[in-house]
Amino acid sequence: MTAKKNGNFACIPARAASADLHGYDFRVLVEIARHADKEGRAHPSLSLIASGTGIARRNVSRSIAALEKAGLMNHQPQKGEAGGWAHSVYEIIFDAPQEIEQAPKQKRDAGHGIAAQMLVIWQEECGDILPVPQKLDRARTAACQARFEDSFHQDLEQWRALCREIRASAFCCGGGNRGWKADFDWALKPKSIRNLLEGKYRDNRFPRHRAASNGPVGFEDYEILPLGPGGT
Repeated sequence: MTAKKNGNFACIPARAASADLHGYDFRVLVEIARHADKEGRAHPSLSLIASGTGIARRNVSRSIAALEKAGLMNHQPQKGEAGGWAHSVYEIIFDAPQEIEQAPKQKRDAGHGIAAQMLVIWQEECGDILPVPQKLDRARTAACQARFEDSFHQDLEQWRALCREIRASAFCCGGGNRGWKADFDWALKPKSIRNLLEGKYRDNRFPRHRAASNGPVGFEDYEILPLGPGGT
């Protein structure tokens, strides 16, 4: 199936037409495909995707997660020369994925990919004030994969919402008497997640600070916004 945009053709999987997608998910898929090479690989920035679709950047991230969940695309963050997370590579999946048992190496690669995405989200939501790990070792990768499955139900946006809950807490950001700050490893502990979900680190005396991205700050705030005119 092809989709036309601004005089160019973008190749997308035909099964996208019957997938359970919102209008802006479909538009993000077309925009990424518009930048893809003949192998279906592309690396546009979130800002470029947002500009090309007219969709808010935070909603672009949600659409990317929805497209991956639908099996239409893979998303792999890449490190830059300076060691930080520079950009992401997207791969359009044209063939319907077959449900076969993954080999051990494939499982490790998949787990590392999830961990890398969770680290990017942590950097986006908390990196302005909380420490960002410089590498993902085996223990961190395993913790990310475990929490992705048992705490966040394989939904990276739930992890993003938890990061925003941490960023909105003055105590977690060094506002306590001892100046303690939350870190990536602490946020992956089941007890930490449970306490955050129960609101034990929320500010009670002062208005809560919004996250830098001005999006949801907690699980109860997280929702898919309704489509406006034109599907935005």
